[in-house]
Amino acid sequence: MDSIVRDLLDLRGIRMSPAELDMEIIGFQCLGIAERIPESSELGGSLVHVWHVGREILPISPSEAECWIVDSPPGRHWILSEREMSTGAKSILKNDLIEFWGPEKLARWIGESVLSGSLDAQIPVIDKDIISESEDIDDEFTASENRRILSPIIDLDEWIIQRGIENIQAQPILLKINVWEVNGRLISPDGDGEYRNWLVIEDPWASKIEIFNESEILPTIPDIRIINPLNNMWLQESDLLVMLKGILETRRQKKNSISKGSVKSTMLERWQLESSGVTLHKTVGAIPGWLLISNDAQELLHSRNGRTYDVNCAEVP
Repeated sequence: MDSIVRDLLDLRGIRMSPAELDMEIIGFQCLGIAERIPESSELGGSLVHVWHVGREILPISPSEAECWIVDSPPGRHWILSEREMSTGAKSILKNDLIEFWGPEKLARWIGESVLSGSLDAQIPVIDKDIISESEDIDDEFTASENRRILSPIIDLDEWIIQRGIENIQAQPILLKINVWEVNGRLISPDGDGEYRNWLVIEDPWASKIEIFNESEILPTIPDIRIINPLNNMWLQESDLLVMLKGILETRRQKKNSISKGSVKSTMLERWQLESSGVTLHKTVGAIPGWLLISNDAQELLHSRNGRTYDVNCAEVP
């Protein structure tokens, strides 16, 4: 956890130096002293001791909180805990100089950095039982050498705050999609042709296809769980071709414009995809997302359109 926190702070331009003493107070391990807390204005402007509380079955008890209060040095503190906090401990640690991040907020902070490609995903993201207790391994996805992961668009914290569900647990995942390399010819009304190639994503979660470019792809592939849609959510090739004609069609200025006196009229003509000459090559890809867990209810959050989908849309191993 020490190296993970340091990496995440470095990404935000926040330096963390070692503490003067190697402090460990009944489960509270001091990781060092940071310049400030990221994404928080309450403790900004002064140095803060960073503490880590490791994972255990029981929540932080009032006696543990009291011991930490007594033995911790004066000043500001930031506690990163993989354990929940009991009601009694909350009242003891309720202080303007203490910032407490529980398992859910800590997991979101780490998970967002993984999904953005900023942090290498070989990290112990806090997890609980999700969808199924067994691990699903997508052989097609892991075996492919040309996997593409699209970058997320929405900010998870903002999405959660806007909906007033700050206590929800969010675990980063990948939602499987298809990436189609399309080669074909656009034909003008006069029969002129132009060969083109496109990258098109087939997003079974949103039931749509769209053009994208390589600049939207994450530079690294997060090593996190990939969720497959149900088989009947994928398009048949014939349906894909029909939809491709709609999104690849373009309008261009006609070569010969019409002059009316001193006014020159510009006409647009429609260039359509010639279906008979289209070649398709499918590769696998994924869109970052989150598994949202609240009161035993589970939903999948799409990181590009901000919509949620029922877990029944996913294959369960």
